[in-house]
Amino acid sequence: MIATFESSLLDQWDQQLGGRRRRDHPRSLAALGYLVGGPVVEGLIEIEKLTIVILSDQPVRRGQCALRLAGFDGRPVPWGAKWGGPEQSRFLKDLRLQSIPGGHGLRLDAGRPDLLRLALALDREIEQHARHPHLPRGRHLRLPKLWAGFRRSDATGLVGGGPELTAYAERIHRSRGELMARIRRECLGLALYPLSWVSQHWKQAVAVLADLERFPRRQVFRVHHLPEDLVGFQDSAEFDFWHSRFPGPRSRRHRRGPALAAG
Repeated sequence: MIATFESSLLDQWDQQLGGRRRRDHPRSLAALGYLVGGPVVEGLIEIEKLTIVILSDQPVRRGQCALRLAGFDGRPVPWGAKWGGPEQSRFLKDLRLQSIPGGHGLRLDAGRPDLLRLALALDREIEQHARHPHLPRGRHLRLPKLWAGFRRSDATGLVGGGPELTAYAERIHRSRGELMARIRRECLGLALYPLSWVSQHWKQAVAVLADLERFPRRQVFRVHHLPEDLVGFQDSAEFDFWHSRFPGPRSRRHRRGPALAAG
């Protein structure tokens, strides 16, 4: 027997998506949210423990659109950080398919209420913005600010660099050293600096942290070209929220019910 909270979410899915007509043309919108898989301290979490979740329409054959729900982790790399790509894909689902307990493949697992709840919230956001074009939405997706963490001994005399720091120093007429001292923060016993300012010291960094303090829990942004609008760079972070190691939605007709569980 399905637990009460699962039944409630399944009822919500039925209200939002069960009676919705098939969409012939994709909406030029996508939504981004996130799930945390570890402790958040002073608004900071290691990027390996943060999952970025993207919901978007994906055209499939026969004039249908899947509701593509994809999740990706992040990790430090020599040039900064990387989000997503096949090696860091966590899941790929089609929200058109009704969730069931133990669901796998393209079908969500009703036993994971955190993901189903977020997916439905992202769908509501997209639908609301599609119906009300005057509502504000981003021109492109926004990623969390990233901090590089160093042991205090390694942070002594650390010299910042990079075009972001140089441009900021010139704009406010301060030296790079002054800005490094001003922006430094401490957390988890580490000295933290903006990753884009110190990415050249990546070998000394012991952690890369995502700042969730001012990062929206959900955001809606425009997409006009896929996959191009979900692949790119922001500051010192590369992202690929399209290519996955999991098979994507197909064009076959999906009927509601557990008998057609994907995978």
